[in-house]
Amino acid sequence: MRRMPPLGHRLPVHLAALLGALVPARLPALLPALALLPALALLLAACQPVAFVRPDMPVPERWPRQAAQEGAEAEQGTTSLGALPWKEILPAPELHALIEEALVANADLRIAIERIELARAQYGIERAALFPGVNASAAATRERMPGFDPRENRVGENAVVGLSMPAWEIDLWGQLAARSEAARREVLASAALADGVRTSLVAQLSSLYLELLDLDAQHEITRRTLDGRRKALRLTRARFDEGVSSILDVRQAESLLAGSEQALADQARRIAQTENALATVLGRNPGRIARSARLDELPPPARLDAGLPSALLQRRPDIRAAEESLRAAGASVDAARKAFLPRITLTTLVGFASTELGQLFDSGRYAWSLQPSIGLPLFDGGRLQAGVEVAEAQQRILVEQYKATIRQAFREVSDALVAFERLTEQREATRRVVQANRERLRVSNARYLAGISSYFEVIDAERQLFDSELGLAQVTRGVQQAVVQLYRALGGG
Repeated sequence: MRRMPPLGHRLPVHLAALLGALVPARLPALLPALALLPALALLLAACQPVAFVRPDMPVPERWPRQAAQEGAEAEQGTTSLGALPWKEILPAPELHALIEEALVANADLRIAIERIELARAQYGIERAALFPGVNASAAATRERMPGFDPRENRVGENAVVGLSMPAWEIDLWGQLAARSEAARREVLASAALADGVRTSLVAQLSSLYLELLDLDAQHEITRRTLDGRRKALRLTRARFDEGVSSILDVRQAESLLAGSEQALADQARRIAQTENALATVLGRNPGRIARSARLDELPPPARLDAGLPSALLQRRPDIRAAEESLRAAGASVDAARKAFLPRITLTTLVGFASTELGQLFDSGRYAWSLQPSIGLPLFDGGRLQAGVEVAEAQQRILVEQYKATIRQAFREVSDALVAFERLTEQREATRRVVQANRERLRVSNARYLAGISSYFEVIDAERQLFDSELGLAQVTRGVQQAVVQLYRALGGG
């Protein structure tokens, strides 16, 4: 079925047909009315609401990393990590309890929720302008003023009591409705931003928790290495006393021991600072965070599914907020354009009025007043046109911000997918490095005790093992954080 154009577009065609039928017969009589028809057509066309058009933005069918896969893995899944509850992302009851606490006490989240209430109250103010107000009023006056006789002043009274309606603008063209719609869209944008703060809070808390577990793992590795180096120093000193090793071996063992103590102190500092950061996110004062979990007890998923890229536009909070702000800007432009149209206001009063206070409620003292008025802006120094230009410029800015938000979202999801894939491969390779370095250290110690090799070989093997074990802990945390970052990038929760 052919879709009919809006009334504002059909009216000139109908007017043309009407003119063709009437003008030849009654041209002189219709000339004054015909002069108003173009203005009427433009007026009705201006009253049509501005439809929202989402900016054109190319959306890929699948994510680049998944599009490069072959076979069954190339099929894009419909499920997404972002659709899962946050408790299923990391199976850590301690972390779940911390997140529950943060969702109640975190200051940033509470501020975001109050911003929703602020936007809702502002929307209530704009929406209230659509309805007339009613006031109860009462006034009495007693005065001595000149009367009918100009040579003598008289004492008079005047009293009024009733219900009055202040000047109420009748929203004939939809300007007030457009302003109300803009405020309503800002409420939705604030709610979406609060969702984004909630998701970011879960991700931030999870990242800090994983960092804390990583530092605990590094601290344990360093403590274990420190114990081994103390034993090695005692052995080296004993061999030096027996004349088997040189003083250089002793100094090297002492240097290794001091290096471990230095690393242990640095890790203790970072642990305390991370605990303070975590406590602040939880809404607590800085202090220790009780925990018993281990980093290697949190196995990451075998693979991650980001779902369809198009679903990101509806799920991610900052994209939803940008779209709602863009819709609000469109409504503001509509309201600014309709400010050029005539304004119709109405003022009324219903009650009792009398020139004698004692006779105010007597029969016949019923009074009412009705005062409609119309105003049309003729000259304002360009203020209304500047208002339209401001609204349109703001709309263009929000269009670019909307596009930039989508591009940033796509980038963050792609980065998280790449990080998870490559860090998983790096973790497996680092595990093999750790196993090889442990075997190397065992052989080096045996060769040194047998007098086949020098102590430098043991030192080098021990340093390589220590660095690789710390690297394994950091890569393991990186894999887990890639899961958290993908969850945040997908707008999870």
